[in-house]
Parts: sequence; C-alpha cells; structure tokens
Amino acid sequence: MNQLTAKIGLVAIIIALWAESVELSFVVAFAVLLLHFNARISRGLSQIVLLILAMMAVGTLGIMTRQAGLYGFVKDVVYFLRPLTVMLATYYAVQRLKSKADFYNLIVLVGFGFALFHLLDIGIGLLRYRPNLQKFRELFGKLNHVEMVALFLIACIRDLPVQKTRYTLFYKLAVAALIGSFLLYFSRTMIVVLVLMILAYYGYLKLNARGAVMGLILLAFGAGFAFFLSQYEPDETQPQTVLTGFLAKIKNSYTETFEPIKFDTYLKDRRSLWPRWRAYEANLVLTEVDRERKWLQGKGFGSTVDAGFELRLNGEMIQHLPTVHNGVAYVYMKTGILGLLLYFTIFLVLYSYNYRTPEDQSQKSYHGVLVAAGFYMLAATMVVTGIFKPYMMVGFLIGGSFALKNKEA
Repeated sequence: MNQLTAKIGLVAIIIALWAESVELSFVVAFAVLLLHFNARISRGLSQIVLLILAMMAVGTLGIMTRQAGLYGFVKDVVYFLRPLTVMLATYYAVQRLKSKADFYNLIVLVGFGFALFHLLDIGIGLLRYRPNLQKFRELFGKLNHVEMVALFLIACIRDLPVQKTRYTLFYKLAVAALIGSFLLYFSRTMIVVLVLMILAYYGYLKLNARGAVMGLILLAFGAGFAFFLSQYEPDETQPQTVLTGFLAKIKNSYTETFEPIKFDTYLKDRRSLWPRWRAYEANLVLTEVDRERKWLQGKGFGSTVDAGFELRLNGEMIQHLPTVHNGVAYVYMKTGILGLLLYFTIFLVLYSYNYRTPEDQSQKSYHGVLVAAGFYMLAATMVVTGIFKPYMMVGFLIGGSFALKNKEA
C-alpha cells in the first residue's frame, strides 16, 4: 500500500507542477510530505534545505510595503517555501519505493502521456485554425517541463524499466511522439536547458580538459549565434509564419533578458517595449533597490516594483509587480546580495557532485542527475524565476535523486 500511495503522490506532484499553480503544487506537496515524512534526511539535501531557509530568513528582514501588506508578505513566504516543500515531499515519497528505477520511470511515463495529449490537441486544433507562432503557442501550450525532463532521462538513464519493454515498437513511437511534442512548443528555454542538462550529466561541463573543449565549442556556437542576431532582420510588414516567428523570438532572446539600454524612448511607444519587457523589469529592480539602498538584504518579502504604468496581468490591471521574470533580479529584489549568494551556493552544492567519488554505477548516475539539475536551475534563473517558478521540475528532480543516492538497493 505504501508503494502505491508513494507513486500516486509523486504523480500528483508532477501534475500539480504541470498545472503551473503555486497554491496547488504547494498544497499537494505538503500533503505528500505529511503522509511520508520521517526524521532522517541526507546530508546533501539538508545543505540545500538550510540554504533556502536562510534565504527566507533574509527575506523576512524586509518591511512589508503598503502596496503588498500582509497578503503580499505571506504570498512571498509561500512562493519561497513551495520548492522546498516539493523537494522534501519527493525525497520522502521516493524513499518508500522498493525499485530505484521507478522514480525516473514515472516521470518518463507521465511525459509520454502529456506528449500524446499535446499532439492530439494540435492535430484536432489544426483542423479549425491556421495560427501564426504566437497564436499556435497560445492555443497548444508554450512549454512542458515534464516532457523536457522525460527526454533528458531517456537520453541519460540506462536502466529505465520502460526501455526494457517487450513492445519496443510502441516505446520507439512514444519517444518519437515525445520529441515531436517537445519541439512543437517552440520554447527556446527548454531546448537550451535540455542540451545543458545532457552535457552536464555526461561531464562535458566539468572543469577539466574535456570541459575546456566543450567550452570552446559552446563559445564558437555563441559567436555564430551572435552573428545570426546581427544579420537576421525579420520582415515586420509581412504576417509571421510559425518558422519566421520562431526565428524572430530567437533574435529577441538577448533583449528579452538583460539589455543595457535606456528605456525612455521605448516608454513613449509601449509596443516597442514589450519585446524588451524582461530587461525593463530587471532594470526597474536594480534602480529601486539602489535608490532605497537595500543592496545587502533586498526589499524583503511583500515588496513590489513599480512598472511606471498600469498593465493587464492575469486578467487584472496592475502597476506594482510582486514578481519579475528574471530570476537573478527577482532574488535580488526580495533578498539582495545575501540572497543571491545563498541561491548560487545551491548551484555550487549540486555542481560539487561532479567531483564526488560514487560507490557504484547507479550512484554515479544519480550524481550526474544532480549536476544536471544544477545547470537546469542556473539556466532557468536567467529567463524565469528559477526554482521558484511554479512549473519547474528542479526541486522534484533534486529531492528524488537524493533519496535514490542514499537508498540501499
């Protein structure tokens, strides 16, 4: 019964993360945590738990703002506490599993399910619509990190039960569907994160000779990408196709994140501001924190950043933003330099498993997943709020992998 309950709990957490709801994933993870909690915890996971709790302690030093009040303060506490709850719930639930391979296998099976549903939705939808890229993603979804992690596990983990099935044709078709579905989200972030995770798992991002060679390759690719940015000019007078829209989104990747420009001219015509919105938010955070001289501890939980004008967000008009897209800017706003140091220490803890001596091949594999999860966290932090984003699978991967790494066969 414990086995079934643990598996149901894990699937429930995956679905709650996919739903992109802070409240739902927090409540589901908290329920699973209560059901499977015990007093023992691995040393590696306890380090990450303490780092997140320390970030929360820094966040509570801030004074609640008039715009946010008690509600905004509590909301930020939950926002920071949620990934920690997901991590611990997954850790204790996976400890209940008899088979080590079941945890990763569950993710892959759920990923297959999402992929088939996504392709079916697209197939039916295209009978009614002829969308451009923006409309395509609005209709059929912009991302699915469950599918991304499932692809990563298929590429890296060699002892998945689903790979040993007698029905090899169905397995190959499912993998093909997963790849097709993944690409049809047209998500730049997911593609980059998946590549980084696979490279990290196989040790190509380690600080050694092989890592140096891969660094040169990535540098060359980056130079080619920069050349593309300088040469490609999308025709704004013609309706965008799915392909030209995707190329335009790639060109805007830099300006959407951190672009060192003055925004005065763009504020006069806000249509030109939207492609640079993430950079604009980050610029506002840096300006407000500097003006209030809260570099060390940040503005604290409940704080907001003034967008300068009202805009529609989630169906309502809002001017004071409680969150921003860029994870570095978000952590800096809430917890300052102290919080950023603690946050990136989490990455260093995970990255250190590159240099741990594993007891066997299985543990080496778990170490690889932890390092990959670190790069997943790092890359996502540059474009979204990192581990705090509701759909992120980082906490889920970390918690489960630590449980497997410290679990006897």
